[in-house]
Amino acid sequence: MNSHIPIIDFSSMLGDCLTERQAIAAEVDRSAKEVGFMYITNCGIAPETVSAAMETARRFFQKEPAAKSLYPFDQELNFGYHGLGTEALDPNKPADQKETFTMRNVFNLQSQENLWPSHRFHQVASDFFADCQRLADRLMGAFALALELPEGYFTNKHTGILQTLRLLHYPPAKVESAGQLGAGAHTDYGTLTLLFQDKSGGLEVQDSTGNWIPAPPVDNAVVINTGDLLARWTNDVYRSTPHRVQVRPADAANGRLSIAFFSDPDPEVLVETLPSCVSEESPSNYPPITAKDHILEKIAATN
Repeated sequence: MNSHIPIIDFSSMLGDCLTERQAIAAEVDRSAKEVGFMYITNCGIAPETVSAAMETARRFFQKEPAAKSLYPFDQELNFGYHGLGTEALDPNKPADQKETFTMRNVFNLQSQENLWPSHRFHQVASDFFADCQRLADRLMGAFALALELPEGYFTNKHTGILQTLRLLHYPPAKVESAGQLGAGAHTDYGTLTLLFQDKSGGLEVQDSTGNWIPAPPVDNAVVINTGDLLARWTNDVYRSTPHRVQVRPADAANGRLSIAFFSDPDPEVLVETLPSCVSEESPSNYPPITAKDHILEKIAATN
């Protein structure tokens, strides 16, 4: 355990042995039920691939504001650059001290070169999106095994239309205002999230008693958390855990860099409580809903 967040060696999930995959599925299942967060190592994405993606993000965020603003955020596409202080994940707190570059539905936007800061950025981001998509599929395969479903149950429901890669930069904070956070406390709306973070730290996870615990960087590990939609799919058997990013000037003299991959189902996928998660004692908490309507409900609740 690391700050009560399990560390799972994921290598057997990449192999051909069903018994070994089921053993990993049991670990992933337990972490999703008890914590809603886990670290996984040996995930199938090489450390140098993560480093290349981080370096591409770093070079973009080092550009002058005028250069970054050439790629403004497109609300309809969910694609582009968001400047510092333009988002507040916790509406009760000051705006988040971060800037982002968001890329959704990457494979259907390959031909729109004007969206991408450079050919190199386009290539690295697209390749990393594909790596994250494969890893998300394997994780969802583990959840499917644990939930008594066919191993590929979730895969064709997550083709990329609502999957999103997001580069995040938290500049060093010289002055903190009351309640200021890098990212306000929130849960993720979708199925699951992959998070790659640098050495700066700052991520915190809320435990079952309401206390905030650090989720510090672990070498060559990916942070995984389950989101609101998977909690709904499983009748709250799996947790969707609040988390936040602290502003830590002393620990992040050069700021903090991270990359998140949000895996959400395709818009028309119907999310119904899974049979293994209901019983006479635990009837379904939720009516069926499409993934699109679920996301719209979540967005409306924050406005």
